[in-house]
Amino acid sequence: MKIGIVIPARLESERLPNKVLRKFLGISMIEHVWRRAILAAPNLPIVIATDNLNIAKTCESFGAKTIITKKRHSSGTSRVGEISSKLNWDYYIVLQADEILIEPRILKSLIRKLQTRKHVEFINVISPIMHKSELKDINIVKCLLRPSGSIISMFRESGLTCNINTQLKITKKISGIFAISHGSLQKLSLRKRCEISTAESIEQMKLIELGIEVDSLMCDYKFHSVNTNTEAVSALRILQTNSIQKKIVKQYL
Repeated sequence: MKIGIVIPARLESERLPNKVLRKFLGISMIEHVWRRAILAAPNLPIVIATDNLNIAKTCESFGAKTIITKKRHSSGTSRVGEISSKLNWDYYIVLQADEILIEPRILKSLIRKLQTRKHVEFINVISPIMHKSELKDINIVKCLLRPSGSIISMFRESGLTCNINTQLKITKKISGIFAISHGSLQKLSLRKRCEISTAESIEQMKLIELGIEVDSLMCDYKFHSVNTNTEAVSALRILQTNSIQKKIVKQYL
């Protein structure tokens, strides 16, 4: 079984321009993500997929393998789909370039689950909802699970009518880290648009719309991707003060 990690990266961002090149502790966001991927999987191929020459130049300066893609992609998964014919792996671990606080142990757990399961189409890393404010935060993609752990639906704002404590118990947080089989990636590439995933801007929801089973990996991942300036400031503070994050950073800075 051939497994690799792809980090899709684009420069444009409505809420945080140039975010993947923004410096944190002296190096760009995307370099933090890449170095954490190496800590988790030093023996797996790791590729950055981008349409931007400035991103490519930055990534090549710190030694990352980079593939230039077409500019017009609706999602990171679509960008990975473009380069999949060149890579031809069995499974692609997609690590979004704004997951600056990802802990290598979580990537290791995802790799282990892929290696121990006979067959799986898609696995998304999820984590508990910790605060009621997160239920209304549209920057956080959420989900509901079946008893088996597979994902029923994804959404940005909870539409549940049960009490808040119950909502906190049954609602989980979707991260920008997932694994997808080569076959499922090809199905996604052939189907350019699905109504719900497009309307809500949730790329993983496209799989559910197409009838592909979406499995989950529960982790105690406390942080989510950086999409706004407020989140960027918060991420920098966490990198500087959180004991676990400081230990991770010390391994590559």
